[in-house]
Amino acid sequence: MFKKISFVTALLLASLLSAKPVVIASIAPVGYLAKAVGGDKIEVQSLAKGDVHSYEPKPNDMKAVAKASLFIAAGLEFEEAWIPRFKASAKNLVVVQSDAKIAKLKEEHAGHADHDEEHGEHKAKDDKHAGHSGHSAKDKHADHEAKDKHSEHAKHDEKHEAHEEHDEEHEAHADPHVWLNPVLAITMARNISDALIAMDKANKDFYLKNFQKLMNDLLAFDESAKNELAGLKNRKFVVYHPAWGYFAEHYDLEQISIERNGKEPKIDEMASTVKMIKDENIKVIFADPNRSQKSAQVLASQTGAKVELLDPLGYNLLENLKIAVRAIKDANSPK
Repeated sequence: MFKKISFVTALLLASLLSAKPVVIASIAPVGYLAKAVGGDKIEVQSLAKGDVHSYEPKPNDMKAVAKASLFIAAGLEFEEAWIPRFKASAKNLVVVQSDAKIAKLKEEHAGHADHDEEHGEHKAKDDKHAGHSGHSAKDKHADHEAKDKHSEHAKHDEKHEAHEEHDEEHEAHADPHVWLNPVLAITMARNISDALIAMDKANKDFYLKNFQKLMNDLLAFDESAKNELAGLKNRKFVVYHPAWGYFAEHYDLEQISIERNGKEPKIDEMASTVKMIKDENIKVIFADPNRSQKSAQVLASQTGAKVELLDPLGYNLLENLKIAVRAIKDANSPK
């Protein structure tokens, strides 16, 4: 009897000792980065699927978090509300911000053609190195103020002040889609690697080796993507949801969004978008499979463009970026 109990106890201890740390990623592409670095040393689960802006954890999600050692956040809005509850349900849970050390763009509203014409284009031309992605509202107006010889005119002052107020209104709405820029994805992977090493120092070399491979794969893709997109004359592409701002900035493209500040476009906005699509000879409207495609289909029917899907939340980030490059290149190449 004693031997039988000892054997069962030994099995339980062996099972506990061999159990892999559970790592929870807030979204699938971050889970991909975690798995690429952590390999078979960790168990990775991703939470939000579909429209992450309206995500709320299900009971199974809460159970998974309760067993987790590490939660990898990505700077998403739902995390602010739920991370404190996750930590309350898992006392030893460590939270790492995979987007740490990355300067954020504002949620895309400057991508609309009418906004750009009124306030000037504010595009970063060089983000070869991770982390640089924009300026504050005051910085955005610095050049404009220096060049304007007639700033004393009341009309200009009113427009300028209104634009500053508009920027301040949206200051809190940072664009979270940093993983869609491969160089910024490397920064995210480095942050994840650091967190895994802090949690499991015994496997430091394993995590570093995997990180190096992932970094090399993303850099190789980046060089290839730059070459593929370099010759495009029309560098604009139309999307329903403005998830591709970091991607567009990195490859010197211009994202134009149908959705306006997280809302369906109004009738007059749809009319101006129809005109822009026709004027720019846009052949493809990219819809988000996680969101309504109704507006994209309406625009397609009115312009002769076709609707294609680009998923900003696809699990296999590297393959997803390759798909985006091919799709945008094909959409903007002469037929």
